[in-house]
Amino acid sequence: MSKNRIKLNICGMDCVLSSEDGEAYARDMAKKVENFIGRLMEANPRISLSMAAVIAALNFCDAAQKASDSADNLRTQIKDYLEDSSHARMDADESRKEIERLKREIQTLRGRLNAPAAQEPIQRPAGGGPAAPVSPGVSTARSVPAPVEQPKAVKPPEGQQNFMDFFEKDLSEE
Repeated sequence: MSKNRIKLNICGMDCVLSSEDGEAYARDMAKKVENFIGRLMEANPRISLSMAAVIAALNFCDAAQKASDSADNLRTQIKDYLEDSSHARMDADESRKEIERLKREIQTLRGRLNAPAAQEPIQRPAGGGPAAPVSPGVSTARSVPAPVEQPKAVKPPEGQQNFMDFFEKDLSEE
């Protein structure tokens, strides 16, 4: 960008400045300075123009420093928010991976549950004691098969195929 030479009159004093900013912007800033100095001189008629200019410079410098500090604070907050967001995103990715792993584990366990299980025959002693499994290849003289009581089927609530559907529903809703 080229520098613009701008002639300004602030409180009766002519000054020429070079600026990359446009003339309208420079004139707007000059008007703000002139208004501030004018208010200072109205509030205290004994103050000289040079003293009012120094006070105006201090005031504008203070405002610029506070704005810079505020901008630095906002940058720090944004940086912290971005770090927090990054950590949350990584945690969410880990959680998704864990969910997928658990879904695979559920499918594996379902497959095992639904697969025809090879059950060992159970030998019940004649005295009514606890049953003991029969080892293959070992014959027992008193082996009398006792009737095995099958559990009664419990019908799942409507909309559920089996017990595990209850848990999967919560995972799929997320």
